[in-house]
Amino acid sequence: MRTCKTRDIAAALLKKGFEERSSHHKIFYLCICGKITGVHTFLSHGVNEYNADLLTKMRAQLHLSGKELDDLIRCPLSGEEYVTLLVERGVLEK
Repeated sequence: MRTCKTRDIAAALLKKGFEERSSHHKIFYLCICGKITGVHTFLSHGVNEYNADLLTKMRAQLHLSGKELDDLIRCPLSGEEYVTLLVERGVLEK
């Protein structure tokens, strides 16, 4: 997996149904129908670009493969398709 700019990741997550909360990190929670789910990930305030190691941690938090995370960030994977994947994997209920 290649590196990815933090602002691009944040923009993609917000487009796909995540809501941002700030603390010592930016925390992105997946929201469905206005309700926060247990799916979340973190972005650090001080990191401008995420390398493969950080993206691997994010991939695990979001329950995705490397290709799927890349598709989520670069937009071939829609928010609805992402939720469908999570339901199929038993992470979320219908």
